[in-house]
Amino acid sequence: MKSPLILGFALALTVAAVATAQDTAAVVVDPAIAGMTNDQLVEARQSAMKQNGMTLRGAASLTGEQAVAAATTVLQNFANLPALFREGSGTDKSKALPAVWQNWDDFKGRFDHDAEVAARMLAAAQSGDTAGYTAAIQEIGDSCGACHMTYRSR
Repeated sequence: MKSPLILGFALALTVAAVATAQDTAAVVVDPAIAGMTNDQLVEARQSAMKQNGMTLRGAASLTGEQAVAAATTVLQNFANLPALFREGSGTDKSKALPAVWQNWDDFKGRFDHDAEVAARMLAAAQSGDTAGYTAAIQEIGDSCGACHMTYRSR
């Protein structure tokens, strides 16, 4: 069963996604992350990545407010992900390799880049720019795969 803190985190992501869909400046790191245990961090980051993967797989077919909501979710997750990889948060349930913390600047830079692309994805969704929206989805998907090849155990 999921811990109440993780369920609260998921609810906060949903609330943040709705707020962000209305105002892109509302994207901030969820303050609940600071109080999470290592096990909760691992669970939350796995959940955020899984949510991003599932969202991105179906996002290309979305338009209008659904596209905005998908992009908002992805953007919020990328805002939170670096904080979910707090140093020393590897556990036996984590698939993160030690390289995450050994090469932190590169690792975090990948999330920062993907957050920028997710912001472009959101702007494209808001303006109805289907080509820009689809290109952003592809760019994030490629980036996620490359990062997992370097920083995730199989």
